[in-house]
Amino acid sequence: MKRVWIIGLPLLALVLAVGYLFTQLQPELPQPTGAHKVGYERFAIVEGDEWVDVQAFYPTSETSEQQPQAIPADLAVEFGKAYNTPAIAMQDDRPLPAFIGAKAVDGNHPVLIFNHGHGMYATQNSHQIIELASHGYVVLALNHPGHSLLSKNGDLAVPRQPGIAEYSPEEVTTLLERQKRGNDELRATTSLEEWKIAMRAIQNEAFADIVDQFPVWTGNNTIVLDALESGSVPATIADNLDLTKIGYFGHSFGGSVATHMGLNDDRVKAAYNMDGPVFTWSLQDNSSAAFCFAYGDSNNQGGVATDFSWVNQQIAKATNGCERTFLGASHMNFSDLNEISMMKWFGQLGPIDKYQMRDNLNGSLLEFFNLHLRGTGKISERAGTKLIQH
Repeated sequence: MKRVWIIGLPLLALVLAVGYLFTQLQPELPQPTGAHKVGYERFAIVEGDEWVDVQAFYPTSETSEQQPQAIPADLAVEFGKAYNTPAIAMQDDRPLPAFIGAKAVDGNHPVLIFNHGHGMYATQNSHQIIELASHGYVVLALNHPGHSLLSKNGDLAVPRQPGIAEYSPEEVTTLLERQKRGNDELRATTSLEEWKIAMRAIQNEAFADIVDQFPVWTGNNTIVLDALESGSVPATIADNLDLTKIGYFGHSFGGSVATHMGLNDDRVKAAYNMDGPVFTWSLQDNSSAAFCFAYGDSNNQGGVATDFSWVNQQIAKATNGCERTFLGASHMNFSDLNEISMMKWFGQLGPIDKYQMRDNLNGSLLEFFNLHLRGTGKISERAGTKLIQH
């Protein structure tokens, strides 16, 4: 009996430790604060040989018996392949607070389109997406076939292509060091022309391998906008879209896409860029859209301390936009990874409190789109951030 007890204690400790670790790896699920429940539909928009995987979240008063999973098994498998992690460790069967097939509430609602970070997936910002939907926005989160972790069109499932967002540790360090130096160069510019010179050098040295991917993403976004105009969307939302009020937001590479669409497509009225660069080829004169740029100042990925604050200031000035630095935030705090506190141990998150980060990001997005799409409210100061309105 003594031997069993001696063996049992370490085994129990191991089970408890694994159980604790598992709970720490699972982020808190979104807890929307808006007046509406949230509906959900997943569908593909097809144009010729091209298609885009769309996950729609929208205001509803209904519920249904089915809800989307936070990280379903097929997406977890692709996560595992991409990051050399057991799929079971990434899988999260918990239901998101959204109801599949529920009908949108009556009325025409502003439309927001979300683009994820490079190599990631459509719902990587479920907290922001579902929060905005609960406040009356129709949010379309996009997967880009071959570029996102997993894109689906009916029974067809397309994983991320080899070579997309794949870097050795040495390559990551080199890229981050160049971005660090480049950020200092961008902040030092005093005119838009100086900024363009500095950014072109960064594009050539740090972003050369993804230049050819950008037109694929912007092309997919144009396909989506065209489909909205033609009514090629599910009946649950088709009659409830206010296409005079279209906004964009995105993280990292997806933030670059959001700014690009605001600068280059007159249908887009507002664009919010979460810690992403602006590429020189996106710049156009006389855009009428509203812009905001959010930054983190405490990135430490790959052991390289990087500050992204104010790097797009010349663009913000030229467009009379706003800028907000989230003090203590890392690049990945602008995603659902913010909810996994233990990721701080691996340098993926900054020292900012996760609840403050979530509340400030949700609130600043809502204020921005309310002001520029609905004409209500204002952009306010928030504790733990620095705001500049040009």
